[in-house]
Amino acid sequence: MAHFYSGKDGILKVKGKEVARLQNWSFSMSMAVIESTSMGDTDRILHNGLRSYSGSARAFYYNDTTGGTTTDGTKSGLSEVLTSAIKIGSAFDLDKPGDGQNDESTKVNLQCIFDDGSQDRIIEFQAWITSIGLSSSVGEVSSVDFSWEADGAPTSGSGYLIS
Repeated sequence: MAHFYSGKDGILKVKGKEVARLQNWSFSMSMAVIESTSMGDTDRILHNGLRSYSGSARAFYYNDTTGGTTTDGTKSGLSEVLTSAIKIGSAFDLDKPGDGQNDESTKVNLQCIFDDGSQDRIIEFQAWITSIGLSSSVGEVSSVDFSWEADGAPTSGSGYLIS
């Protein structure tokens, strides 16, 4: 039976944990082309070049994720996003005061999923969180916008999305 996908079918997981209260996510792939046109050619000759994968998402910031854990006591997907990118400076870390060595950002495992209840369509990759924006406005739910860049090719995929 035919099925149109909508926002209710989209899921984003970080390190295998769903980013709860997700408003949207997007994923894009681009490829550079390499030209090898030479004198005398009448048309451009192109070859495939480097591919890149990137995306972004917006999640609502709410009580279960602000403390870094979900109601079952595990770290939430949104908490994984925040802690992989945002690090406290060593000058303020009581365990290693003033050693001048700040923690580096870490990669996360991301899964973009369309779930229709029968066969999930998934694309999975290792990614760096490249930007995070927190916003709070009177009369609106606070949100976290974040973007990522994949490190290498997708590590797996299933369904019609990629196989």
